[in-house]
Amino acid sequence: MRGNIFLWAVSAIIFSLFLAGCSEENSVSALPDYVTEAAHPGALEAYKYAVSHGDYLEYIPCYCNCQIDPFYHENVKDCFINNRESTEEQIVYDPHGAG
Repeated sequence: MRGNIFLWAVSAIIFSLFLAGCSEENSVSALPDYVTEAAHPGALEAYKYAVSHGDYLEYIPCYCNCQIDPFYHENVKDCFINNRESTEEQIVYDPHGAG
């Protein structure tokens, strides 16, 4: 009996990890074309990182002078995600991070 419960629990964990991997793929497909087709080789990974770790990027200032017109970015996260237009339901991306 205990063996069956253990086997069921391990199967549930593996299935959950599989579903988590699928949801990551869905979020990648939601990225705009200027990200997925960017010439810069690290752009796609940078946007994925900004989506999953944006809270950390809010504390890092940007040093490329994008805090001025026309961008007005306050931190590194703003180079990838438009905080003014994003909502909890939908992320609005900023093309600045694509290079």
